[in-house]
Amino acid sequence: MNRRPPQYLIRLDDLCPAMLRDPRERFLSILARHGVSSILAVVPDNQDSDLNRQTPDPEFWDRMRSLQAAGATIAMHGYRHACASRGTSILGLHEKTEFAGVNPSVQRQWIRSGLAILRGQGLRPRLFVAPRHGFDRNTLRALAAEGLNILSDGFARRPFTQHQILWIPQQLWEPVAQKTGLWTICIHTNTATASLEEGLGRFLAEHASQLTSFDQVIAGKPPSRLRWSEKIQADLANLRARISNGRSRITSPS
Repeated sequence: MNRRPPQYLIRLDDLCPAMLRDPRERFLSILARHGVSSILAVVPDNQDSDLNRQTPDPEFWDRMRSLQAAGATIAMHGYRHACASRGTSILGLHEKTEFAGVNPSVQRQWIRSGLAILRGQGLRPRLFVAPRHGFDRNTLRALAAEGLNILSDGFARRPFTQHQILWIPQQLWEPVAQKTGLWTICIHTNTATASLEEGLGRFLAEHASQLTSFDQVIAGKPPSRLRWSEKIQADLANLRARISNGRSRITSPS
């Protein structure tokens, strides 16, 4: 049986007015040079000091609107990116998250408020990206109730439906060639290294025919629930990521 060649989505995370502008623009330039229609994960009302790297850019929202007009897809990246909850997340990659474990009514209000902020800035958020991959069943219910029923997360190798939500998997944090499936590469420009920047440019050039976009993904074959074998594969990939993340916390300086 012939495998279909892999496809790659690119997502830029932690976009907010006080992020580092120069690396953001360098990565955006790379994507534009290769004709990539990326997902831009925008924080509606950032309150996470770790994301504030310089004086807020007065042209940030104009920049996001122009990128949207040029074909980028806007994702709502949480609400304030303030990760203070120790609730149990479905994916379980981090001890603290913004949404997991928070009262359901509060979660829904955050989602409603975040959508209002982005829409007030002329943006059209089409999917949700949870800070630190942290969300629970109540988050998914709130998203569905507010009409934002697409999520960028999970370790499957194709889009699938679960809990009234369409999941578009996100499994990579740097470009790595794969054998088959849909792979979302998530880039944090605030902390990206020069080698990642150079590597992404090479990867996009080498895999130009395999690059895809959010619109192409959702226009494809209607997704279904994962088969048991696919779920086991995704669960194992999730476990490997959790183990790797735990090692990073242990070895990283405080």
